[in-house]
Amino acid sequence: MNMIYAGVRNEFVKLLYLKKYKALLVLLSLFCIGTGLAGHLAKGFIGLSLSNTPLAVLPVITGFLLPLIISLAAADLFTAEQENGSVKAIITRPVSRINIYTSKILTIVLYVMLALLLCLIISSAWSVLVNGTSLMSVIEAVISYTVSIIPMLPYVLFAVMISQLCRNSSSTVMLSVFGYIAITGVGILMSGISPIVFTSYTGWYKLFIGAAMPITHILSATSLLAAYTLIFYAAGAWAFEKKEY
Repeated sequence: MNMIYAGVRNEFVKLLYLKKYKALLVLLSLFCIGTGLAGHLAKGFIGLSLSNTPLAVLPVITGFLLPLIISLAAADLFTAEQENGSVKAIITRPVSRINIYTSKILTIVLYVMLALLLCLIISSAWSVLVNGTSLMSVIEAVISYTVSIIPMLPYVLFAVMISQLCRNSSSTVMLSVFGYIAITGVGILMSGISPIVFTSYTGWYKLFIGAAMPITHILSATSLLAAYTLIFYAAGAWAFEKKEY
């Protein structure tokens, strides 16, 4: 456990050392502010109102922005290190490959959590200070952002699994993003299989807010997402273990 903790700490520092990940946090912040400003300026105009900024930006963040960021992180923490040869120095340390693999995955998850937390704070602050959002709306936003990490987990493992099949960073990003789009498209076009497609649950936070929570639906969705996460983790871990660098 101590090795994984140390690994996550080192990998997270390494990730933030890359300027683009700091820039992405800034861009996410600007997106939240820009959305809030647009909603404020358009208030009452042709019926448009984005008074609850956190819930207005969340679908875009979980459905489009985070999958792209996850793909970039998977490429940088896995494929890029294969390209520049630094992975050889990492795997020669007295740490098992599965610990290295897990540490990198947890680093991506931690960054996703940081991005969601930042967006929650900024969008909630805007809603409270500018739109006068109620405490109940803020509580709903906190719940929504907290549970939104769950449907991101399968995609993190999916992108990492794809990275084990690629030889360069650009192909990792391209295949991960196109794979996400293709899977999402299949779920949309074939509504019958949509409930078993993991990309269909990026908006599942809606199940947790409102008058009543559909417990049965939440449990079945959680089981499905957990199954995808374990399958992608096992497949990626096997490939990482067997790969020759």
